[in-house]
Amino acid sequence: MIAKQMDIRANIKKYFDMAYSGDVIFVPRKGNKNVVIISEDEYNKITRSDIFSTYATSVISHASAKRERAVSTGSLKTDNLKKLEVIHDLKDGWNGNGAPAFSKSLIVKAGEIIKGLSIQPEIFPTALGSIQLEYDNSRHDHMEIEIGDGSEAEVFISTYDGKEFFGTVSANSDDINRKAIEFYG
Repeated sequence: MIAKQMDIRANIKKYFDMAYSGDVIFVPRKGNKNVVIISEDEYNKITRSDIFSTYATSVISHASAKRERAVSTGSLKTDNLKKLEVIHDLKDGWNGNGAPAFSKSLIVKAGEIIKGLSIQPEIFPTALGSIQLEYDNSRHDHMEIEIGDGSEAEVFISTYDGKEFFGTVSANSDDINRKAIEFYG
């Protein structure tokens, strides 16, 4: 919500109550000295984890938007391995909502998979303690492969025309490579 500074002054209790209820109030000011009003809970969620902020900054600096991945270059692989190092350092509660830290065995496993992939994905930590690999192709299809501590990885594909597919694949680089090559067709 956007509110004028004079409206905030005239109705401060109303706007504070709105912020406490979860609304974010943007207050534009002269000289671009804008202010955002949020609740203490929202503020704590944002500032709770410096490590998560470091991870988010790393992700944003490496990819301002999801992009189609071609055959991997050393740079993309290196970037993904660096992201795994940051994910490894995340502690319990890293997302401000109770997400668990990541097991060392999962980080090692994900690293071995990343090293063996010919098509590099975007990688992300999940609140479930798993690592998610994401791919987007030129048809505007989207594929997610979620790697956990088990021997299988979950696969979700959403196509440009709204169809969705769920399945599993063995959690190893050979099978994930085959799935990615099939996805890019």
